[in-house]
Amino acid sequence: MFFDEIWLRIGLETAAAGFIAPAFAMLFAVPCKCLPYVAVGGAVTRCLRSALVIGAGIEIVIATFIACAAVSLIFIYVGPKLKIPRPVFTVASIIALIPGFDAYNALISFISMVESVDDAAFYHYVFTLMHSGTRCGAILLAIALGIAVPPLFFYNYRHRHI
Repeated sequence: MFFDEIWLRIGLETAAAGFIAPAFAMLFAVPCKCLPYVAVGGAVTRCLRSALVIGAGIEIVIATFIACAAVSLIFIYVGPKLKIPRPVFTVASIIALIPGFDAYNALISFISMVESVDDAAFYHYVFTLMHSGTRCGAILLAIALGIAVPPLFFYNYRHRHI
């Protein structure tokens, strides 16, 4: 890919995530004053992951964890200032990172594997199922850990006085 094509792709993914995140947040009755923050959070999360994967060549699972941890850290700071809990922002902001393509491939491979009559095709479907399923699970784990781990460091000692 050329440099301009990379930035165009990252820009389009960022813009799409900026629309997806508040749309998802509206399903859960997030207050209207929070939707711009959710849009920015979704755009930042997707932009960071895309830049790390496409631009820097980092593995998608690690890039997903870094992007989720970054947005979690941002909303650890922003949430209390707006007097809104952090999960209101973070859950909707990561929706554009859900590995739908890998989950779809795993499901289609599983269905094709069950209906397969040829040994070579069966082994191909098993490989695709394991590859896509493992990758999907790893990305979901990276999302969960990326959102959950940063607050452990910042909220652990907030009520203790040294």
